[in-house]
Amino acid sequence: MIKINLSLDLDEIEKTYPENPLEFFRGKRLSLFKACLEKYFPGVRWGIQDLLEELDLDVRTCAAQSCCSGTFFQRNLITRAQFAAINERNLNEMNQLADIVFFSCNGCYNSLLRGREFLKTPEVMKKTEEILNRLKEKGIGKNYPGKYEILDDFNLKLVHDLDFLYLIRNDLLNSLKYDLKNLKVAIHYGCHYLNLSRDKRTVEPYLKDKTKLDDLVKLFGGNPVEYQEKESCCGWGASQVLINTKEALKITFNKLKSAETVGADFMVTPCPTCLYTLSKPEYREKIHKWYGEKLDIPTIHLNELIAILRGCEEDRCISLKQKTPRIEEIFDIITEE
Repeated sequence: MIKINLSLDLDEIEKTYPENPLEFFRGKRLSLFKACLEKYFPGVRWGIQDLLEELDLDVRTCAAQSCCSGTFFQRNLITRAQFAAINERNLNEMNQLADIVFFSCNGCYNSLLRGREFLKTPEVMKKTEEILNRLKEKGIGKNYPGKYEILDDFNLKLVHDLDFLYLIRNDLLNSLKYDLKNLKVAIHYGCHYLNLSRDKRTVEPYLKDKTKLDDLVKLFGGNPVEYQEKESCCGWGASQVLINTKEALKITFNKLKSAETVGADFMVTPCPTCLYTLSKPEYREKIHKWYGEKLDIPTIHLNELIAILRGCEEDRCISLKQKTPRIEEIFDIITEE
């Protein structure tokens, strides 16, 4: 019987380490999953990696890991079995060097869990095994026991960056140089975080309100603002932003406009895919053209925000070296003496 839910049991960690949950991670091998859209925002990776290293944790990345293929699946370009096979290979590769894998992207986190869930269907399981067997016959890459097999005995666990950061929030707070100075912050969780049930062990956590990012912003000295479109989609919608661009970006416009209307100084999200949609200059230009309003609200990933709050030196932080107005405006406000 294969393990379906590979998500880290955060409640159990809090029970076992009530005073300092960070202790659970000491001595364990940690890996950062490489999300495709992180390449547009290097600070997403740098922000979490630098923090983990400062906390004296063992962190690395998996060179053999590939894309989670979530976007291809959502756009009906691959089957459930192909999707599951890609992520079984990813799990096997990461299992070689890590005990826990961190995810900066809602979609990637969802994909690795979803691929395993599909294996509950016998037909998908059979076809996934056939795909992996064909790969095994080709003998691509470094060989090791269990490669291209669906394993049921590994201890690899998965965790979303937001969940980890909230879990260690007290240690995180102690590492900050700056605070948010009561800035008004619009929170955007993203659909795959708000609607994800497959990492929950009972129905209650899925049904209750999601407040971790709001709570972190308060902890950092910010003021999370309520806005009408808080729980709406960023507008990405997988294939929709390509097929129905104008309609998809109307959702993006509504979200950003709603946040601007209540006076938010910036918007923060735990997902680089959402960040891409909300911040892409070409999308902002199309919104201006189609809907007649130029929206200027800056957007930032949680990991980038933490890098700034921790006092990331401008010449060290990759995301800040890019000198994008999106980052620079938020950086200047927070670090102003």
